[in-house]
Amino acid sequence: MNNKKKKIGFVIGSLSSGGAERVISTLSNELINKYDIVIITFVKDDPFYSLNEKIKVIACKETISTPTSIFQSLRLNLELLKGVSKVIKTEKIDIIIGFITSANIVATLAAKLNKIPSIISERNNPMITDVPKFWVLMRHLVYPKADKLILQTEGVKKFYKDRIKSNKIVILPNPISKDLSSLRDDKVKKENIILTVGRLDKNKCHDLIINAFKGVKSNDWKLLIVGVGPMENNLKELIKISNLQDSVKLLGKVKDIHKYYNSAGVFVFASRTEGFPNALLEAMYFGMPTISTDCNFGPSEIIENGKNGYLIPVGDQEMLEKRLKTLIDNEQLRVKFSKNAKLATERFHSDTVVKKWEEVISSLI
Repeated sequence: MNNKKKKIGFVIGSLSSGGAERVISTLSNELINKYDIVIITFVKDDPFYSLNEKIKVIACKETISTPTSIFQSLRLNLELLKGVSKVIKTEKIDIIIGFITSANIVATLAAKLNKIPSIISERNNPMITDVPKFWVLMRHLVYPKADKLILQTEGVKKFYKDRIKSNKIVILPNPISKDLSSLRDDKVKKENIILTVGRLDKNKCHDLIINAFKGVKSNDWKLLIVGVGPMENNLKELIKISNLQDSVKLLGKVKDIHKYYNSAGVFVFASRTEGFPNALLEAMYFGMPTISTDCNFGPSEIIENGKNGYLIPVGDQEMLEKRLKTLIDNEQLRVKFSKNAKLATERFHSDTVVKKWEEVISSLI
């Protein structure tokens, strides 16, 4: 009888901080006792999230320069395809799992070349219009070739239902890692802190949050912003001209995010669009009273408006100010939202979600 473990290969751009990177790390740590795990990254990078020492990480390239033409993009992706295919052969990988569009495409093609099954996981909103045409075309051509497509929400499923066979589509939400969930401490006293977590880019609308915070005029509260990104200097300037240097802080990347989830009094999320918001899910699991834009996709599948948080229209600063003021002034409501948020997010615990992943994986190998 052959008791040798099957080997899973995850494919992703890097293992830096981010939602997809956290999910891959969580899945790998949970699955390592049943499977051998190899994480194939496009570029070499120190893992931001902790990984079990049995997990092997292999990079295709030391560094990658951003392509400036379609020809450079094709060349780069052919090199990455060869790199992933080589790892599949040398590591004798049984199934490949891609995360995020470019990795999904490379993973699917590499799996076909090596005659092994593939699972791809779409983490972004496929309806956004600023995706390069090359990737939209490749997604259209390659995604149907994968054996399974993992989506996070019913909303995203509607986009793909006419493009991919229904028996290939599986809805699986993000798991909350045990590393993080075990650090929830209900005894920590909540402070007068408004917290937001996310990449500092235009999509996350941190400027809206800063302006709303200024409009609330609550002198005994502070706003903490966790994340890095291209809008950092713009946000610093906004904080300065708004005379908010003492009450608004940009914290950059944070390893011990649980400390902020445990101690902050309110969580705000103002994205224009999402695939499925990890930070929002984590904050609610920690019992944070939450205000989120009702963007596509994800928040409305976690938040029941007025019961465990507030949903507001995208880009509505006036409503954000109104809801912020309500939560700041009403401790009893914050306690209610906190209790209900914990209950609503129990279904996202890693044990529950990983078991469903195992069922999908075992159906293919």
